[in-house]
Amino acid sequence: MPLAGCQSEVMDPTIPPAILFGLARDILRNEMGKRIEQRRSVGRDTPEGARLTQEISTLVDLGKDLDETTAKQIIAAGRAAVDSKLALPKMPRVDAAEIRERYPDLLANDAQVWVGAGWRGILNDAFDAVKDCDVVVRVAREHCAGLHLIIGPKSDWLEADFDLAAEVTERTWSRSLQVCETCGCQSAEGAWSRYRTRCAEHVEVR
Repeated sequence: MPLAGCQSEVMDPTIPPAILFGLARDILRNEMGKRIEQRRSVGRDTPEGARLTQEISTLVDLGKDLDETTAKQIIAAGRAAVDSKLALPKMPRVDAAEIRERYPDLLANDAQVWVGAGWRGILNDAFDAVKDCDVVVRVAREHCAGLHLIIGPKSDWLEADFDLAAEVTERTWSRSLQVCETCGCQSAEGAWSRYRTRCAEHVEVR
């Protein structure tokens, strides 16, 4: 088998067969693509081109009648590529320390901050709007697909502060439902939209 680094290591047998075979075929296609590009660069009629042609033919044969054992061997050889596919992509998040530095008196000491980087601008706008009020932010996090804020008074509520906090909280929530929490681009409609707000590119980011 021509895949570099092929060992006897196999994947977790609990992986469903459809995923197992799909990953193996992805690895085969990737390997074939690499060899085709190499063959183009050296010429197919050179000794190196002939060797690459034979490897491509072998990869094609592997893909024709892919069985479980062969699929596991292919996946073991392409372990790094497979691990990157199986691992859920991580969302970059706003750093609470960064918020405290920018708004030193606005976050409560025990504030919950769990906000994707795509909502950074929305969060900053909200904090800018209330930073001169006698209030403290106790929660800034994603909840039910939107950016949820809980803003409370430092002492007794002043009517003007209460009205502004309520307006900012509602506006922040509404804006966040239109913006991808991961990258800040316009969100896309999809089956995921009830649970998280994402653009089509970042639908699987958690």
